[in-house]
Amino acid sequence: MSQKEQKQTREAIAMEEIGKTTISKGNQLLLFVFFIILLISGMLVQFFFAEKNETPLTLKTTTETTKTSSLFETLSQTNTAVRNQIEELEARIEENSILRKTMIPVMQSVLFNTFQTGNENAWISDENFYYKHANQYLTQAGFLEPAQLKKRTAEGIQPNPINAILDFKAQLEKRNIQLMIVPAPPKASFVLKNGEKALNNRSYAKFINTLRRHKILVCDVFQLFEKEGFTEEKYLKHDTHWTPKAMELVAQEITRLLDSISIPKGTTQYTTKNITVENYGDIVDMLHIDKENLYIQPQKVAIMQVLNENFLFKPFSQSDILFLGDSYANIYSSEIMNWGNAAGLSEQLSNYMQKPVDRIQMNDAGAHATRIALSNELKRGKDRLAGKKIVIWEFAARELSFGDWKMIHMDLNENYISNFFVPKEQQFVTVTGIVSETSQVPIPNSVPYKDHLVSAHITALKNVETGEALGESVVYLASMKDNVWTDAARLRNGQKVTLTLYNWNDFSETYGAVNRSELQDDDLSFEDPCWGILLDNRE
Repeated sequence: MSQKEQKQTREAIAMEEIGKTTISKGNQLLLFVFFIILLISGMLVQFFFAEKNETPLTLKTTTETTKTSSLFETLSQTNTAVRNQIEELEARIEENSILRKTMIPVMQSVLFNTFQTGNENAWISDENFYYKHANQYLTQAGFLEPAQLKKRTAEGIQPNPINAILDFKAQLEKRNIQLMIVPAPPKASFVLKNGEKALNNRSYAKFINTLRRHKILVCDVFQLFEKEGFTEEKYLKHDTHWTPKAMELVAQEITRLLDSISIPKGTTQYTTKNITVENYGDIVDMLHIDKENLYIQPQKVAIMQVLNENFLFKPFSQSDILFLGDSYANIYSSEIMNWGNAAGLSEQLSNYMQKPVDRIQMNDAGAHATRIALSNELKRGKDRLAGKKIVIWEFAARELSFGDWKMIHMDLNENYISNFFVPKEQQFVTVTGIVSETSQVPIPNSVPYKDHLVSAHITALKNVETGEALGESVVYLASMKDNVWTDAARLRNGQKVTLTLYNWNDFSETYGAVNRSELQDDDLSFEDPCWGILLDNRE
């Protein structure tokens, strides 16, 4: 053996051997053929087994720019629009993939049941499941820190919740209406070992103190839960939201605060009914696993329904209390969430206040969704703030880090006149029309809500029975049910459709709480909407 060979290390020898590794021409050809077969098989499976009634996937070609926009602003808006459209197209291609639909549930089931592994949205521990953004809210930089505000501003949103809340307060004060804020803390704040301190984002204390310094009433649920220290679980094990017991504590605290500012109680004597409901939870839905393949069992909880003369609770638009809430308010209120109904936060508050409250509740985007809904009603000439003494605004605390805290005007348009077609209440009409614009639809299992409504601007409406031209409408349609896209999610601009239109007021109590995306054109979002059922999405 030479002196050179004696001095070589094992690593050097290994690298030398790897450098000499060769693949025979036969193996090269075999690998090449295998790769081509794998590539083509995916396309063949998609071609032969995809649903034949799916609409083609295309990019939208129109963008909205203002006449006063500079060249740079126009280019920037166009670039943003095209980027968003490409992302939407990629999402649609991904969702339409047969291999994805087939393989993901199988692989996720193996990962979950064998290794107790979640995915990019669902984080798993032995005792609890967590939603990613809720945990990141606790661990990331303070949401009021200058660097964080600057970073999020660059993303094209208004990141400062204090600015939005103070602006909302100032607008309400002009009508002698007070404001109460109710941030709902995430599960991971309190699922701790004995003796550990409850967790929150490091900007939270500054946020609460600033609001109180500006005379805003705050129901600090985080502090309430921290002080209470009751032994029962505050949050559902496999769901994002709190338990009925914890929610009841919040309703009691809100009632105490209302008493402190002399909001009068009513005289309605509600009755209550205790029932047991069971469900897996929204985080289980995000795992994208068939329920029969889960090793866990659904969780049972006792809820307290609020009844008025043996009828389920109904909100009252003439109430002096307006409640704005997200899924934390809807969790036991909206049947769509599968945890019962008529037993949510607004129902419990009505029970304690002995009078019904008015409410606007939507499952997602608590930073702005309910305010936009309120603003749109005011612009349509419907004064939801008439006679109100206080607005209670509940939202998930994670919105403080991830929400878009838009400044939203609350101006009443008493002279509102619309030329858009809307059927009369308790009536319907079947029409044909052309899709002019649709709002964005999330990818199934990418958000903690398995149902979604899409907004569509439908033009060239024609009554199928009479042939009468009806103009145009803004239509809400079910775009996702149980984490599966409907045909409405696949609508594209220029497509001819047949659908049945109803007055939205006939369905708002059932579907108003469902996560909904709005059209980008603000003028369209102010129009009275219809509820639509798509009958035929073929051209």
